[in-house]
Amino acid sequence: MILGIDWIAVSDNRITKKQVKSVTRRMFSPSRVGEFVNQNLHINLCRFSEFLQREIMMELLMIRLSSYFIHRIHQRQANKGIMHYAKPRGRVTVAMAPREEVAPVIRMRISLNRTIDEVWEKFIDPLIMLQWLGNEISADIRAGGSITFLGANAPTTSELGNKWEIEEITKKKGILLSWDIMGTKTLFVLRFREGPRRTYLELKHGAIPDSAIDFHLPEHWNILLGNFKAVLELGSEALRFDYSDYRPLRITRYDSKEVRVSVHTAVPTSLPFDVFTNPEKLKRFIRADDPKIDPQYAGLYTWWAEGMGPVVFTKMVQDEEIQFTWVYGNEPETHVNIRFEEINGDSLVTLHHHGFQKPESVIGYNIGWTSILCELKLFCELGDSGIERLSRWEESV
Repeated sequence: MILGIDWIAVSDNRITKKQVKSVTRRMFSPSRVGEFVNQNLHINLCRFSEFLQREIMMELLMIRLSSYFIHRIHQRQANKGIMHYAKPRGRVTVAMAPREEVAPVIRMRISLNRTIDEVWEKFIDPLIMLQWLGNEISADIRAGGSITFLGANAPTTSELGNKWEIEEITKKKGILLSWDIMGTKTLFVLRFREGPRRTYLELKHGAIPDSAIDFHLPEHWNILLGNFKAVLELGSEALRFDYSDYRPLRITRYDSKEVRVSVHTAVPTSLPFDVFTNPEKLKRFIRADDPKIDPQYAGLYTWWAEGMGPVVFTKMVQDEEIQFTWVYGNEPETHVNIRFEEINGDSLVTLHHHGFQKPESVIGYNIGWTSILCELKLFCELGDSGIERLSRWEESV
């Protein structure tokens, strides 16, 4: 089946980026995707100028990652969805063979106080990648190339591949990459948008197998993007995660039943203490809708809602320490202690989450608390982490 778009005026002055987006989204709207999922789609772009080809190509790549489109492909267990798209020098075929149910698309955005030229150059620089992606980097930045990352701080395990394959790349616009997760080729788009006095880096990661839920992938992206921002704006990483012993699907009875995480912040202890105990700051830092804080022993302490995290304070020492009980869903009650230690005018924030009955209960908290303390450093030193979660992944699965 061939879908032509020859009826669009081909003059660059008469077609805006907004019109291109409108047309391509109308062609592949969710209501029509079902008609095409078992067809070979060939979008003929050859009659368009190079500018329009790039814009339409990028829009089509984004469409491919919509949660609806990915779900429709993978839910048809007996079929195989194939999408063809054309580019000036040939046609690329991407086969998306269904293997199992998929998780919702991860959608995030981070604000960077740098020009798009600097963000792009730093993002594709292998030396900069050493500070936020891996301890060893091998990068071939081109369509058909790849980025390989290794080391204790690289997001790779036996289930998470150590390589991002570059499917498509448009300078200062976006990159489409694939990442092998649980033996499945997942796809993610990183898009660069210029705003007033800043640049936005947007992420969409889809086709993630449902069996990868326990990896809590949004937290990994939170740490990666947070560290990239820290390198760009603070000159060094914020807080990196140690993957050397990270195996959430292969827990043994000898594994730890507690979480300990520390982060250094170049501010007095009063500031991180205030972030955790000030309702207005908690709304921005932890994205809490209506936090409740009664700063005294046995005082109410909630972030999102009762039964979804903190419950009551069990200890509070101004600018030095807080401790509170923690209950999430059907989990047994545990305890979180956070100490704020002054070091030469700076702060060392140390979090200890304990009281778990078995190692399996700790899954998600080690990466989760690292993610939160990574954002804490950005929030304290820059005034905002700049990270927006555009979808609530865990609540959808």
